[in-house]
Amino acid sequence: MALVLLKDDQISVKASVGTTMRKVAQATGASMEFGCRVGDCATCVATVERGMEYLSPLTEKERKAMSLIENADEKMRLMCQCSVISEEGEIEISYIHSC
Repeated sequence: MALVLLKDDQISVKASVGTTMRKVAQATGASMEFGCRVGDCATCVATVERGMEYLSPLTEKERKAMSLIENADEKMRLMCQCSVISEEGEIEISYIHSC
């Protein structure tokens, strides 16, 4: 299982392959905000500080959402869309509270 660190809440938890960052946040009681939960609203945009290589590739919904966010960069992901793809590694996430 990969280690997921939710920096803003100081939460550290193991996550299995296929688990979305949304599920991790909800299961741990993290303060990460979610809106639509399907990638349309970009409420759950966050920065992957490290471990991007342990997350699924950018989805088409994420590409569309990122094109609408001013100053979006390659470290930003929608937490409802990205999931763990490796049994090993560390993924560190910090929240973006307003875009």
